[in-house]
This record gives sequence, C-alpha cells and structure tokens, in this order.
Amino acid sequence: MTTASPGALACQKALFSLDPEECWLDSAYMGPLPDPVRDAGIAAIERRSFPVGIGPADFFEPAERVRGMLARLVGADAERIAFVTTAASGFALIAHNLHPEPGANVVLLGDQFPSNVYPWRRWRALGVELRIVAAPDAPLRPAGAEPGRAARWNDAVVAAIDARTMLVSIEQAHWTDGTLFDLPRIGARCREVGAVFAVDATQTAGAMPIDVDAVGIDALVVHSYKSMLSSYGLGFVVLSERFAEGRPVEEGWLVRAGSEDFAGLVDYQDRYAAGMRRYDTSLRSNGMLVDMLGAACELLLDWQPGRIRAYLLDIEAAFAERLAASGFEIAAPPDRAANIFGVRLPPGLAPGPVREALAARRIRVSVRGPAVRVAPHVFNDEADLARLAAALEALA
Repeated sequence: MTTASPGALACQKALFSLDPEECWLDSAYMGPLPDPVRDAGIAAIERRSFPVGIGPADFFEPAERVRGMLARLVGADAERIAFVTTAASGFALIAHNLHPEPGANVVLLGDQFPSNVYPWRRWRALGVELRIVAAPDAPLRPAGAEPGRAARWNDAVVAAIDARTMLVSIEQAHWTDGTLFDLPRIGARCREVGAVFAVDATQTAGAMPIDVDAVGIDALVVHSYKSMLSSYGLGFVVLSERFAEGRPVEEGWLVRAGSEDFAGLVDYQDRYAAGMRRYDTSLRSNGMLVDMLGAACELLLDWQPGRIRAYLLDIEAAFAERLAASGFEIAAPPDRAANIFGVRLPPGLAPGPVREALAARRIRVSVRGPAVRVAPHVFNDEADLARLAAALEALA
C-alpha cells in the first residue's frame, strides 16, 4: 500500500492487475479489485477451507474494525453504521421503519437508480404522492448569466419539498451522468419541514468527500463494489437517531445483546446490540466480504477521498477541453462528480452504437440515458482519457 502524503495523489495503476490492452473507464458499473483487496479475499477463503482457526471473536471483531474505518471515510459516528447486503436492502430497511400517511409526499430524482425508487412506489397505494424531479432541459454548462443544468436541477429539488414532504431520497451524484446535488442545501430544507433525508452514495463513497454528520443525512446507503473498489454482497448504511429504536427486517442472532457468548445463545434476548447493529446483515461475519471491505477502506483512507477527486479532475482537464473543441459536452467540475460523468455527443452520434464502437477498441464505458457514461478511478491516467478522446473524435 502506498503512503499518504499531504500532496497530490499519484496514479495507483501498479496496485491493480489490469489487462494493459483494456481501457477500463467503467467503475460505475463495477470497480476493479485492487490487489490488496483481492488478496484479502483469497486469504479469507483459505482460512475458511479449514475453519479450525475461526473462533467466536471472528464473527464480531473484523466487522467492528471495518465499522470504524467506514465511519472515518464518510464522517459519521461508528455507532450509527449498520452492514447491509446491497443498496436495495438498505432502502428496504429504511422503508420498513417509516410510516407513510395519506397526503404525504416523497421527493425523488428523475431517472434515479431503481433500488431507490421501488420501495417508495409501493407507498402510492397508501395515498402518498411521488414527486419525481426530472432533469431540466438545459445546457450542461451555464450560458452567460443563466444557470446551468445542475443548478436548475438543484433548485427544482428544493422547490419540490414542502410541509407535506416526509422523505427526500436522492443520490449524491446522479448514477447516469454524475450530476452533483447540493446535499447541505437540500438537507437544510429537509430539516425545516421535518422530512427524512436519505442519500444513495454507492457511486461516490470513497471517491469524493462526504460528511454525513455535517450535512445532516438521516440515512446514507452505500454498496461497496463500485467507487469503493470492494466486493459485491456487503455494503453499509449510516442511520440517524430517527432509527435508533426501529425494527430490523430480519431478526438475526448476531444482532442481539450478548451474542458474543456462543454458549448462551439459547438464553434468548429481546434486547439488541448497541448502536445500529440491530440492522446488521449476518453477512458481516463472512470473512471474505468483510476482510475485502476492510482492505478497500484502508486504501481509500490512505488515498483520501478529497485527493482522489482532485487527482481525477486533474487528469480529466485536458480531455474535457479537447472534446469540447470537437463538439462534445461535459459538465464543469463544480457540477459533476469526477469519478462518474456523462459525455453528450454531437449530432449524428447515438450513445448505443458509440459504446459498441468503443468496446471494439477495448475501451469500456457505459450508456445510461442519452449520454456516454465515463467512470475513471485511481488506476486511470491521462493516457487512458486521451485514448478515449481520440476514439470519440474518430467516431465523430
């Protein structure tokens, strides 16, 4: 592992076993595993192959160590963190503990990720209005004194929140194109009206700063296999005191008070473990998953989310300037995430065929909505983005 310094972050390609012929710019689809994360998983599998050395403490201590690192990564109290299997399970937990009433409303983003939409769609049958705030039809960059697309979208989200809003559930950066949302501003409006503020940071956690306590987020949901460069199957939520006395979706034995005493497990307990552990998935004791997440956290804390964002913006600067001169459009850095952003194509180019043509050149991106979605991470460098720019120019 590299050693963090106060200076700029360097490219971390050496810590990944990537095919040099492939240009992976699709970490928003799935982040590659750094070698230390892969090695942690392999070591855990080897221990599991003959579990004579796995004792009761291994069901608890690794998870507690990782819980503390996650807290540092997102600016939260470790006692407020619970492990979940997926983003969908995190939002199911939230929905399970809220009590919608007829006439209330929920504010969502247009084209939001489905796991953060389906739980709230069920509430329509209870008389709850879903207010879907669509992206404005506006240029990605401001034109003169007119606000750009991101500013207008944020304004529309705030305007949709009123005294009947019970929940605002959005993303830190939109999963289709990386549009950034003003979480402090939206969170402040939620507090004014008493609404629960939930944020999906699956695409951004670890790769850009977030401070849950400072922003006042009631529920942060993260699955760790994208921007956090860990394995599928173990993520986490950060929950406010609103959920302190809530009911877990599953009643697992691990989350009861005193469950560390295996000899006393049949002395059934009604009390839950402290903090938000009542919501933990039993998969937090899966050595492979928790050790891989721990190894990823060590790297991300070493690199530091703010330095990751700064590094990515730096390697993207010439790329964005070059494409703008060729008729493509990319939002300005203050309006978008650095590790996930959309490239709007000039007339005559369609996103689907462009993605296929890039794949034929072994350049991997995604199409989400009307734009080509580019998602670099610390293993990418200026040469990767120059390769993408040259390919797009050739197609145009």
